[in-house]
Amino acid sequence: MFSVDVKVGRLLEVRLVAPVTVVDIDITRKRLALFFRTFPSKLVACGDFSAADVFLPDVADRVLGTFKQDNPKIERSGILVSASAIFSLQLERLVSQANNPARRCFHDPYELKAFVGKLLTREEHGRLAAFLSERAELSTRV
Repeated sequence: MFSVDVKVGRLLEVRLVAPVTVVDIDITRKRLALFFRTFPSKLVACGDFSAADVFLPDVADRVLGTFKQDNPKIERSGILVSASAIFSLQLERLVSQANNPARRCFHDPYELKAFVGKLLTREEHGRLAAFLSERAELSTRV
């Protein structure tokens, strides 16, 4: 499962939930392209991948391709990862290979907020908090 949206300002929200397929990444890529065409300025991205799991090799390749393709339109990106050490290492490697120092992984949502929050308006801060709290609601329902 996935979701991609911009609900407030230029805060791009991306959520991936296991299992993640190549089809999910391809559709996510199309949604991202739509937002990048819609917004003339760079977007600030917040990804919640905390409910995702280790990507199969073909999915990982697509994720890396997406990161690289999106680099020019991302001012800063914070991705919340799961407690899984293997998945965290995989995602950190993909972020590193994307060659964008403005893109980082986090285990702590507060650190993610501090990293991306420096570029957000008050309204975007509020939406970021809501987006991350939706993560908590999802985990209590599962």
